Amino acid sequence: MKMVFQMGIEIKAATGSILKPSQLQFWDLTTEGLPPQIKNQTPQAPFKYYTDAILGLCYHKMTDYRNLTPEQKQFAMQAYRSFDPYTELYQKSAPRVRALRGNSTNNLKHENFEKKMTEIWTDIFSSKTIQFSKLVKALDCLSEFEMTMESTFLYNFNVQFSERMTEKLICFYSFLFHLRSMMAVDHNAHVEDSSFESIKCDSISDYLPKADYTVNDALLYFQFKKLSVPFTGHKDKDPRIEKLFVEPMMKSFNQYNHNACCLIEQLPKSFLSSLSSSELEEALHHVQMDWLLGSESGLLFKIREELFGATEGYDKIFWPELTSARPKAATSLSICFELSHKDLAKESAAA
Repeated sequence: MKMVFQMGIEIKAATGSILKPSQLQFWDLTTEGLPPQIKNQTPQAPFKYYTDAILGLCYHKMTDYRNLTPEQKQFAMQAYRSFDPYTELYQKSAPRVRALRGNSTNNLKHENFEKKMTEIWTDIFSSKTIQFSKLVKALDCLSEFEMTMESTFLYNFNVQFSERMTEKLICFYSFLFHLRSMMAVDHNAHVEDSSFESIKCDSISDYLPKADYTVNDALLYFQFKKLSVPFTGHKDKDPRIEKLFVEPMMKSFNQYNHNACCLIEQLPKSFLSSLSSSELEEALHHVQMDWLLGSESGLLFKIREELFGATEGYDKIFWPELTSARPKAATSLSICFELSHKDLAKESAAA
């Protein structure tokens, strides 16, 4: 008999212009004692991009599939590999990220972070009910780690974790991203005019808006740095030029083009000097994408954004245009889906 994997998810959400999740409950539909809101639902085929299915499968992977039978575990592992796009995206970009990596000197700091975050995950995913108040601990852990590194996550290529930790980070990010996607699905189901009021989730622009603009600003900053060298690095330098022109300009660049400056400062000097101006423009765009999709620090950056959204309100981080919208009443969303081997044979696409 072929495997049919059924699962129920109940999302309790607090009021807000975009509903803010406060508790997740996961149910195995084959067990007894299901609540009426789950028991009375007929499992449906998953959403087009498997948003609901990936959310449930990520939960099971974060718990190391301990709540499943051996047969269910084997199917769930295969389904996760089939549906979730972020492991494949990471593996495609990671080799190019490693080529930009310097010598890591923070191994102990990385190991301590792995240990602490693993303990937090154990607490968050300790039962079939997830309380979002516990996510604040993960945010604090990320903040502490960034402070110990004395460098930002943004465009950092030198963070390196164990393979198992990286795998869990990818899954945790996917869990948070697809949870937000579920909130977007609910919002879009209740808008009066979808052409103006619908929202969407984008795994690139949600974290790096206007990446092409960043490239242009980075090229300007890089050019200015090169042109200022004769006036600041010479033994007969004029201190007036440095104090009255170069330093104020550098301060302005960092204030108004922070991401662009960070991109240039984090890249190896050998990489920047090896390319012509036209080559560098294209390379800086690709580097941003590789960092976002294929680096450990990119994962930490995205996870932090998603955690802020889940705990403070998605409108504050991802959809600021809805901040002043009329708040929706607190509610509970129930989703029941089923998967079979037929779903595994279909070609899935990233949301």
